[in-house]
Amino acid sequence: MGRYGPEVKDFDFSAERVTASVHESLARLQVPYLDVVQLHDVEFGDLDQVVNEAVPALLKIKEAGLARHIGVTGLPFKALRYVADRSPPGTFDMVLSYCHYCLNDQTLGDEVAYFQSRGMGVVNASPLCMGLLTPQGPPEWHPAPPALQAAARSAAELCASRGVDLPKLAMSWAMRNEDIATTLVGMCEPEQVRVNVQNTLEALGAAPNAQAAAEAAVLAELEGVFAPVMGLTWPSGRPENN
Repeated sequence: MGRYGPEVKDFDFSAERVTASVHESLARLQVPYLDVVQLHDVEFGDLDQVVNEAVPALLKIKEAGLARHIGVTGLPFKALRYVADRSPPGTFDMVLSYCHYCLNDQTLGDEVAYFQSRGMGVVNASPLCMGLLTPQGPPEWHPAPPALQAAARSAAELCASRGVDLPKLAMSWAMRNEDIATTLVGMCEPEQVRVNVQNTLEALGAAPNAQAAAEAAVLAELEGVFAPVMGLTWPSGRPENN
């Protein structure tokens, strides 16, 4: 919850809107409670409003049994920490961070201990960095700086020359971190689901991987490709929240 339209102005973290949103979701889903409610992309809002209105409203929702867990999502760690630090201990059960634990950006790894100290399970979303780590490259709207996009193209070319699948390599690498509770990736077609399940089994050692040696060699080479841009990201939301 938080965003209710395509424009930046469509973010609303008021207590009234948060409460209404939960009840609207309950009605649409026809369920008595929600497993988890997430405050989405908090960096686009007034963080003090998030803390002083949205969080108390959600705690009341949770106390009423309408939501079992509360989460928070966003890109800048500054915004996520601001909200977590100013909320009552135990408020958040989970945090969703995206594009920060992938082959080109591993900064979430440095933040995991902080989130765990707050009792928050960590969800790593977009291990392919919103399409950046794919053979076809990202969509036109992708906000990655030119240097990062160039490095990603080089990575795709390297993988193609070695007969290794870049998305598989990127996802497998991300899934091996045992401190991250869940890796979240989008899938558009049934075949993608099948392939991703197989790749996950191989990444976790639950299925044999015939390309393990080749993938390990390419992964070592990719460290050099991404070294100059490692951790390079982009602003998101309000300037003061970055």
